[in-house]
Amino acid sequence: MQSERRIQTENRIRELRESLNELEAQLERIDAQERQAQHREIDHLDEYINAVDTRFNSLQLFWTTLKADWLKTKS
Repeated sequence: MQSERRIQTENRIRELRESLNELEAQLERIDAQERQAQHREIDHLDEYINAVDTRFNSLQLFWTTLKADWLKTKS
């Protein structure tokens, strides 16, 4: 009787360990997917910052040119 109960308990422990291992593996996959998503977002943010930087530089050049032309016409 004691032996049967022990076997049942050991089987239950084994099942729980297997379930825990499966859950840990699933969590690792989720973490990896989230890291990949974060990297994609960072890459997208870099592209956006580069676009803003390009537009800012273009505006600076335009303003400098406009200012120079304005000063030429005044003199």
